[in-house]
Amino acid sequence: MRLGAREILFLMVILGVLASSYFLIFSKANAKLQATKDDTLAKQHALADLRTETTGIVDLNRKIDDLQAAIKIFDSKLPAQRDVDTILQQISQISQSAGLTTRTVKPAKSETTANYSEEPIELTLSGDYKGFYQFMLDLEQLPRLTRVTQMRLTKINGTEGQMTADVTLSIYFAPDIQTSASAE
Repeated sequence: MRLGAREILFLMVILGVLASSYFLIFSKANAKLQATKDDTLAKQHALADLRTETTGIVDLNRKIDDLQAAIKIFDSKLPAQRDVDTILQQISQISQSAGLTTRTVKPAKSETTANYSEEPIELTLSGDYKGFYQFMLDLEQLPRLTRVTQMRLTKINGTEGQMTADVTLSIYFAPDIQTSASAE
């Protein structure tokens, strides 16, 4: 079989159609397929990152619930402002039952925030050290929030075990709504 000009021309046209179809059809389809694969891979990585980041959300919700429960506990320990006198009476009874003599009680200026108020009270107590220790233990058992911010103990000269204590207590309470509204 001999190839003539006609057969060579036909073979060249067939090869030209094949080459042009590769460049015009298959290369565009391959590029589109590769872009789709790249997009799918990027979305899979984003989904894996999202799963990693959201694994702690269940724990976060549980922690938020725990913190809200703790806030409720602290709120329940905050007396209303009108109950501060009752707390002062309790402190006075505790000091008397511990055998201490209350020399001075001096309330300081209250500090008010949006959620609570703090009223410092300066106390001067005198008596036996063991009684003072019992006073501190009983003070710790109060159902309301109190904090000792300052304490200075001084030994009374000439008497063993006798002392004077200068104590600053902070009593926390819920501010009255009308008081905080009128202060603004």
